[in-house]
Amino acid sequence: MRFLGGCREVGRMGMLIDTGSEKFLWEYGISVQSGEKPIQPKINLDGVFVSHAHLDHSGLLPQLYRLGYDGPIYCEPATLDLLSILLRDSLKLQKREGGPLDYLMTDIKKLERNVRFLKAGEREDFTTSSVEFHHAGHIPGSVMPLLENGGKRILFTGDVKFMDTQLMGGAEKKLKGIDVLVSESTYSYTNHPNRKKLEDSLKKIVQETVYGGGICVIPSFAVGRTQELLIILHELGVPIYMDGMGIRATEAILRHPKSIRNHKILQKAFSRAHKVERGMDRDRIIESPCVILTTAGMLNGGPVVHYISRLYERPDCSLVLTGFQVPGTAGRTLIDTGKFVHEDLEVKPRMRMEFLDFSAHTDHDHLIEFYKKVKPKKILLIHGEKPEDFAKELRKQGFEAEAPKNGETVQVS
Repeated sequence: MRFLGGCREVGRMGMLIDTGSEKFLWEYGISVQSGEKPIQPKINLDGVFVSHAHLDHSGLLPQLYRLGYDGPIYCEPATLDLLSILLRDSLKLQKREGGPLDYLMTDIKKLERNVRFLKAGEREDFTTSSVEFHHAGHIPGSVMPLLENGGKRILFTGDVKFMDTQLMGGAEKKLKGIDVLVSESTYSYTNHPNRKKLEDSLKKIVQETVYGGGICVIPSFAVGRTQELLIILHELGVPIYMDGMGIRATEAILRHPKSIRNHKILQKAFSRAHKVERGMDRDRIIESPCVILTTAGMLNGGPVVHYISRLYERPDCSLVLTGFQVPGTAGRTLIDTGKFVHEDLEVKPRMRMEFLDFSAHTDHDHLIEFYKKVKPKKILLIHGEKPEDFAKELRKQGFEAEAPKNGETVQVS
């Protein structure tokens, strides 16, 4: 196993598995904020597997076809619909920035033609290997790939969430006989707050803001977070507006009823929500108290910039961040300094500002619980900023655990 990216960092995931007779690529993403890329693999691959649609796991997949790969990419059906939206948006941003393009539209379309669907619980057999997908609970379409070859079983968690949320059922835990577990460790250093208390806090903030005559702006990730928040808030009886890519992502998710827990509730909530279809409507909707679910979740562009620029001086309004803010993003700068900085705009908002940790990743205690249940012979920790510390902790508990570096090769014997 050669680690191409995503080690001791969050972003640009990539992992090459060479069985001796077959070569598989698991993930090929990009660091969304910095643009850093994984080590480029050779293209003589027998298959590519992607655990879910987020760009840090999938954002460079079209480049494989630009470089000459013409084989299949395996993913869950909902992943393709979401991936098509995210890749096109990413290409649009690349063109706007004016630098060299990672891929072209023809490459995206070639990827789409070469996708082969593999649902959770289904297996694909190769010459000497098989790969089976298991439910990961992170976002719609997210899976944990399990490779079996020569009696060895390698499980990759992808991004994983073990507890149920309003949108997703928790990840599968009943997995046995795992030789190597390649595990995300995004929140290996902490535990998340109680989900029900978070939901109640969000509802309280929204009600206090709207009934106080203000606008509650909730920047949210288009895939996963927007839909969960919509389910939580739809019965409060307050006007809810949706703006940005979250509209198209919700439409895509609704085409895959089995990918989420509460399809009927999301469908009902989405039908009730008002969709902002034109930029000129944005100033009109903030004339009356309401909730606005909008992109981008880390404040780096998108409609949210317009809303902050219009409302930052109003203490009766609120801005609620609901997800991790990567260092270097406008959202992280706002949390650290109290200032919103985007291009020519630099302001210190008087809006009420709150952070609620609605993470779609698992946390420290749930990872430990999973490891104890699965009992893998070896754990390789990736997709985290503090995996070395976590590996030391796991070794003290009797696990064989390592935190590989980018470029490192690990032999499974």
